[in-house]
This record gives sequence, C-alpha cells and structure tokens, in this order.
Amino acid sequence: MEKEKKPKSILIVGVGNILLGDEGIGIHVIKKLERLDLPANVEILDMGVAAFSLIPHIPGREKIIIVDAVKAGGKAGSIYRFSINEIQKEKDKHLSLHEVSIGDIWSFVQPHTSTEVVVIGVEPGQIRWGMELSPSLKEKIPQVVNLILKEIYPEQNKC
Repeated sequence: MEKEKKPKSILIVGVGNILLGDEGIGIHVIKKLERLDLPANVEILDMGVAAFSLIPHIPGREKIIIVDAVKAGGKAGSIYRFSINEIQKEKDKHLSLHEVSIGDIWSFVQPHTSTEVVVIGVEPGQIRWGMELSPSLKEKIPQVVNLILKEIYPEQNKC
C-alpha cells in the first residue's frame, strides 16, 4: 500500500475566468508565479471558476492564498488583502464575481480546519470577452506577486 503524500504547507490558488478579460487576473498571476523559483513547501493551483474544486485541496495546509478579481468599489487595479473572516463578514456585499464565492465555500469548511486563508483581490476594470487584461491590471501583476511573496516569506518583512 502506497503511503499517502502530505500536501505542501502553502497553497496559492488563482481564481477566475481567463476568457473574460480582467476577470482572469488570478490565473494571469498564477502563470507569472509558475515562472518563479518558489520554496519547496509552496504549491500553485489554477482553479478557474470552479470554487468547489478547492475543497479537496484544503486539508493539511497551514496557509492558502487566493488571488481573484474582487469588486470592492475601488478604482480598476486597486489591490486588496482580506482575511477569509473579513470576506465572510462582508457577505452581504457580493465581492466575488462568481456565483459561488470562496467565502461561501469556506463557511462549509471552516469548522473542520485551522488553515489560515488570505485573499488577494484586484479590482477589475473591463469584464468582456477576451484573454487580455486591461492595461491597468496588467501593470499590477508585479505588485500582486510581491504581495504574495510577502505572505510566503513573512519573516523577511519584520524590522
């Protein structure tokens, strides 16, 4: 019998529909992260829009970082960092562009895990057919990647 493989402690998840312009920001960020030399304890997942597919990837993780387009009322390209608890408190405001949000999924899973969940959201500008990001979002990818790296390497951010 094969020994069950333990998951990596940090999971970075890109969420979005790459066919709808800025709605695909999470996937574009994942593609950029795939080109970096990340620590061995980090796994990257392109989840698309299938929020329920996150559930089997949660057990055994210490931290999950989710990157997605988030409508929070800011200027296109605004970058937000939310804890999953903050998102659940704002459930009356529909931050997600998907029918089932990560907050909805987390409400099912939270009683069964102590995993820390961080959502890095980017305010979309153009949601339309096409695989290209708007210029205001394309230029934000390096900032989003740096924010994710700060989540992965928190000890390097202490003074």
